[in-house]
Amino acid sequence: MADSSLKNRQDAGDLADWADPTAVESPPVLALHRAALPAVTVRSVLLLAMPAIIEQIIQGAVGLTDTIVAGHIPGDERTVAAASAAVGVMAYMQWLSGLLNSAFAVGATAIVSRSIGANRPRVANRVAGTALTGAFVVSGVLAILMFIFSHQVAGFAGLHGLALEFGTQYLHIMVITIALQAASMIGMACLRGAGDTMRPMMVTAGVALINIVTTSSFCFGWLGAPAWGIRGNAFGTMIAYLLGGIATMVLLLGGWSKVKLQMRHLRIVPHIMMRLLRIGLPSWVEGMLLWLGQFLIVIFVINSNDSALKIDGVTMAAHNAVIRIESLAFLPGFGFGIACSALVGQYLGAKRVDEAEHAARLCNRLATVTMTVLAIPMVVFPQPLLSLMVNSPPVVKLAVWPLVLAGLAQPGFAVSITRGAALKGAGETVFPMLATAFGMAVVRVPILLGALYVCTRIGRPGLGLMAVWIGIFADLSFRGVFNSLAFRRGSWKHKRV
Repeated sequence: MADSSLKNRQDAGDLADWADPTAVESPPVLALHRAALPAVTVRSVLLLAMPAIIEQIIQGAVGLTDTIVAGHIPGDERTVAAASAAVGVMAYMQWLSGLLNSAFAVGATAIVSRSIGANRPRVANRVAGTALTGAFVVSGVLAILMFIFSHQVAGFAGLHGLALEFGTQYLHIMVITIALQAASMIGMACLRGAGDTMRPMMVTAGVALINIVTTSSFCFGWLGAPAWGIRGNAFGTMIAYLLGGIATMVLLLGGWSKVKLQMRHLRIVPHIMMRLLRIGLPSWVEGMLLWLGQFLIVIFVINSNDSALKIDGVTMAAHNAVIRIESLAFLPGFGFGIACSALVGQYLGAKRVDEAEHAARLCNRLATVTMTVLAIPMVVFPQPLLSLMVNSPPVVKLAVWPLVLAGLAQPGFAVSITRGAALKGAGETVFPMLATAFGMAVVRVPILLGALYVCTRIGRPGLGLMAVWIGIFADLSFRGVFNSLAFRRGSWKHKRV
């Protein structure tokens, strides 16, 4: 009875913090907390960003490992192309599962960072718990549907023949960890919003290390493991993500950061859920528009391109290789974006708008320089980089010019990432959504179709993948300009979350 009474008082206190932010703390305490947030410098940005950058690079290593393992699977060049294509399509499915929970992640990051900045940890805990449970439910439903309709999903993605068989096998195994992977994604978003980028980096490093060992072992039969081929690739990745999800939950429940969950926090609070969705839904729409447009375009081009080249899976294998190499440049930009969102949210929560703006500008400059420098090898040495990725000459030949275009797109992409992250950290998620919608509908698709028409007119229909990347280059550059203009507009400084 006493325990029940205590729980009710705790719940009432949490919800009172949410409902009446002016009553959370006295002015002297708030003043002390504001003083605890130091002025923004390059050093302070790097201290927060470097673990996030390392985490992003390590996380990219998971997908990179899967691609390299599939690109060197035993068999002829057609088998390698089919395996690489299957892994590439499955990367889109994993991206989809993450996007479905992006509303929870963006909303949680914005509110948790504001709450920590305003010294309101009980609100941060409630928000984190509600977001985690919501994401777990959504991902569980998605996993069941993908398992039941795995063959149809792989077929809809444009895979056929051996690539379709590989894709179905891979998806059957990978769906098992979708729910835990989503919980890990939301949990890490909450930790970063609270200013803790070190522990998510450590968890991701563990996932990447385990993935390297397990995917290679179960694919090729190393270290006494059975040689399962493409199934082994998926099984090794499943083990890595499973352990990563468990580790994230242990961190949150163990209270090793400013976000400390108890089981009572995992109950969904309706009005908190509505706040999360109000902030996060525009980002969800943004992500889904980007995924749907890119996925459908790529699938359309892949089918026509493979028909022209008469090699199943070669176009998706080339596209996946380009994305994996490109990720070595843009993942550090996402790391700066993570730091940018957290800093903007915390300083706005502490009522220090000038410092929030300064942090956003510093993150933008650092990301642009970093991504531009890392893109240089993609432009200068595309063929050697691709040969390291995939042991299939037709795939390498097809991917050379798309990789060059991907390198040239990185400066605009850097601006798009960090400006969008600053807006999202402030809770201003509509403008990044509009940037993606206009970029896809007004820039990417028309330019892509125009490039495809030119390729067909000159008798080179096999250049369809290059047309895709011409559209991507134009789209990323446009979004950089759009998000910059929205940032300069300044309405994000007064956004209420």
